[in-house]
Amino acid sequence: MATEIKMPQLGLTMTEGTIDEWIKKEGDIVKKGDALVSISTDKIVSEIESEVDGILHKIYVQDGEDVPVQGLLAIVGDADEQITINTNSPKIESQDNVEIEEEKNSLPMGKIQGNRIKASPLAKKMAIKMGADLTQITGTGYGGRIIQRDILSHEQNRVKNEPQEDLKETHIQAKSSTENMENSEPLTSMRKVIGKRMVESKLNAPHVTITTEANVDQMVALRNKFNKKNGEIRLSYTDILVKMTATALRHIPMMNTSIEEDRIIIHDKINIGVAVALDGGLVVPVVRDADRKGFMAISKDVRDLAAKARENKLSGDELTGGTFTISNLGNYEVDAFTPIINLPESAILGVGRIVRKPIVNENDEIVPASMMVLSLSFDHRVVDGALAAQLLKMIKGYLEDPDQMHL
Repeated sequence: MATEIKMPQLGLTMTEGTIDEWIKKEGDIVKKGDALVSISTDKIVSEIESEVDGILHKIYVQDGEDVPVQGLLAIVGDADEQITINTNSPKIESQDNVEIEEEKNSLPMGKIQGNRIKASPLAKKMAIKMGADLTQITGTGYGGRIIQRDILSHEQNRVKNEPQEDLKETHIQAKSSTENMENSEPLTSMRKVIGKRMVESKLNAPHVTITTEANVDQMVALRNKFNKKNGEIRLSYTDILVKMTATALRHIPMMNTSIEEDRIIIHDKINIGVAVALDGGLVVPVVRDADRKGFMAISKDVRDLAAKARENKLSGDELTGGTFTISNLGNYEVDAFTPIINLPESAILGVGRIVRKPIVNENDEIVPASMMVLSLSFDHRVVDGALAAQLLKMIKGYLEDPDQMHL
């Protein structure tokens, strides 16, 4: 019997995945558990394995294409099964007369479904940037969807048909660009996903960033005291920030939100995503129920998730469900930065390094202090400045006086 290989849902918020590379080719013999294709989502790079022994009869989507969850990727079946493609739909036929129907792979040029053209978000943004008319472009993606390569192909054909003088100028510019190019390398799957997510966030969410500076002498003292008492568990500044931020979010639930079309979702769980830098990219694993955990439990979670991230062993569940994100660049001697919101969340906290500097205390005396800059970026569709300022002020208060968390 033939088996459909479909795009899996690797997390609760996943709606589609991108085909990075087919590891097996049409006609290859595969065994159960063999990796067939590498895919990437907005949060993870993974491989889809064959569920059965057989032959990879047909691949329906190519490298670089976006496919919705449960979209058909390929067919694996017995050697006696053959695939025939007619004008209506591809079918699988075998001695058992097995038939599996799939929607047509392409739509006529300019075909509109309902009131919209089927195109990936990246293709739409590229079309706007390049001034391309989507109604004049044939989609080669899943179900006739217009994808990035269709825009590029359309623009290349348009340039070829331009007057000779224009072509000459284009050739000169292209040659100049080539001559000035030094070393280059293709974008990795992770960089493509990160780029796509960052562009979507900046285009769709009106970012506002507010900053403050906190005297963290007491937080430093808290960490030193904890680590001296618990030798095996080493508490990091990120661990403390996760706990303090989660506690503040419990008091200001409207900052623990996300937006879905025309609705604001107020989450009853406080799940803090922690940005982890990797070679060539970053991921954001999630510490669940952070407001209900103590420092020791949070420290263990953060340490375990970071280790899995660096070994590329994070599961889909460990990368989804976040309601707020923290990005700490203090180890890289960064003073302050403006973090980009991790959609669909409505806010992200950027953390700079701790710097010893002179300050003026309440008695107008100049004294040394450990200072840290906090930057809170928020989605102005969901959150107003006053509310975001309340959250930042509360987190700053906890950093300057950790005992406030227990009040």
